Amino acid sequence: MAGLDSGPAERLGVLGARALVSLLRSLPERRAMALGARIGRSWARLGGSRAEIAHTNMRIAFPEWSDAQRSVVLRRSLEGIGRGLVEFARLGMLPEEVLRERFLISGWEHYERAKKESPTGGVAVVTAHFGSWELLAHAMTARGLPLAVVHRPRRLAGFERLVNELRQVGGAEGYSRGRAARDAVRALRDGKVLAMPFDQNSPRRHGVFVPFFGRPACARAAPVRLAMRTRAPVLPVFVHRLPDGIHHQVEFRPPIELALEGGDRGTLVRENARRMTAPIEAEIRRAPEQWLWIHKRWRTQPEGWTRPY
Repeated sequence: MAGLDSGPAERLGVLGARALVSLLRSLPERRAMALGARIGRSWARLGGSRAEIAHTNMRIAFPEWSDAQRSVVLRRSLEGIGRGLVEFARLGMLPEEVLRERFLISGWEHYERAKKESPTGGVAVVTAHFGSWELLAHAMTARGLPLAVVHRPRRLAGFERLVNELRQVGGAEGYSRGRAARDAVRALRDGKVLAMPFDQNSPRRHGVFVPFFGRPACARAAPVRLAMRTRAPVLPVFVHRLPDGIHHQVEFRPPIELALEGGDRGTLVRENARRMTAPIEAEIRRAPEQWLWIHKRWRTQPEGWTRPY
């Protein structure tokens, strides 16, 4: 739940976060990016509960990997998160022409096709926490896409304000998950691109179970129902950081064909959630070091299944 009042420790944490943002904005870009990568590497070396969650996730997804392989992927993933933190903190500092140059796009024809086939021109984008996902919204807005993003609100009001302040610099509209339904429908009817992250755990009451790396994972049902209701094309889109650390590859995948007939509504929602999850798993298999492994993706489990954390 977003918007809770903060205690002294939380207020101190927000002040620290604001100080870090100020520091990252004051440094030359290369130094700031190097610092972000160093923070990620240090996090990987220190370990802790989040690192253990990542190792658990990797044991589920890639049971054939050795401990050494998991450690390498975790280090690269956290380096990417560190760099992404820097890019997020520095939103608005790059000229739009530089930002456009840093994002290489493939599969744009899939977006053009989806927009043409949409009853309103609106397109629903299914994405995941890959690469610099926060910077992606800013880059797509700089390219002229009318973008709106459904995001998960922070539990503490101070952090939520800080994150929203940074996001607003990018120009994309933001809808807080849980209260976004009406705005999301309007965005699609207005011909906008609605980006919906679909790779995080859902509470049982809000989700449906789908196979994810051979184990049930609970996916939010609301984005599925929204896509079915509006008949908007659903397009998987992912961003990958390139080896130089500052350029990015944006991959537009072919539209997902939703099941709209042939079963009751609950069955169709589950089937479409499976179809929307499948390209995320495929993308993680292609580039596992780009994904956010530190989230408890399998936290909600069906009855009879043991929680892995």
